[in-house]
Amino acid sequence: MADNYDNGDKDRRELLKLKQGLVDEKDSNIKETGYDVRMAQTPGEKTKNFLWYHKVMIVVGILLIALAAVIYAEFFVKKKPDITIYSLGNYAMSIRTGFEEGMSAYTPDFDNNGEHNVTIDQAVPDQYLGDVDLFDQIKNGKCQVFIGKESELKDTYNSFKNAYGQPIFSDLSEITGESGYLINLKNTAYGKRMQIYSTEIYVAVRCTDDESERNAMQFVKNLYDGVYYKQN
Repeated sequence: MADNYDNGDKDRRELLKLKQGLVDEKDSNIKETGYDVRMAQTPGEKTKNFLWYHKVMIVVGILLIALAAVIYAEFFVKKKPDITIYSLGNYAMSIRTGFEEGMSAYTPDFDNNGEHNVTIDQAVPDQYLGDVDLFDQIKNGKCQVFIGKESELKDTYNSFKNAYGQPIFSDLSEITGESGYLINLKNTAYGKRMQIYSTEIYVAVRCTDDESERNAMQFVKNLYDGVYYKQN
C-alpha cells in the first residue's frame, strides 16, 4: 500500500516536471497520449494559446469595433456636399437640419459619388465677426448659395456693391422669368411641397462666373421647378 502511494507521488512529481519542461518527454517514464502536457514556453506558443482560449472574445471585440466604426461614419462624419449654403438668418438647428435633408433631394450629384448632399453653414452670431465672415464667404468662400431674410440679403448685396462696385448675386430671371437676384422659397415648388408658409426664407446665388455658379443655378432651378431625385 505504501509502495503504491510512493509510486503515485513520484508520478505526480514526474508529471509536474514534465509540464514545466524540466525533463524531456522521451526521458520520462510517464508517456502522455492524446494531448501535449508541456506548458507553453516561447512567446509564439503563449500567443497561440491566448488566441485559442480567447477566440470568442476576440471575434466579438472585432465585430463591436467594426459596428462602432460604421455608426461613427454614418452619424458623425460629415458627408461631402454637392451644394454648400450660407445661412444669414439665425434659424434654429432643427430648421437648418430640415433644410439640409429636404433640399438634398433637389441637388444633382455633381461629384458623381452616388449621393445627393446639401450642407448649410450658419453665419457667425456676433455682428462684427459675422460681417467679416460673410464678406470672406462672398469673396473667397466655398458657399454657392445664400439664404436668409429678404432685408438681410438686400443689405448684403447693397453693401458689397457699394464697396466693390460689382454685384455679388446672380440674376435669376432665367429661372423665374422676372429680373431679380432673390427668390422667396415660399413661392417655389420646394416651398409648397415642404409647406413653408410662415418662415421668411429667400435664396440667392453667388455670382462667380464659373462651374460652381452654374451648379448653384441648377440647384435653385430644381427647387423652383420641383425637380428632385430619389434618395437611396
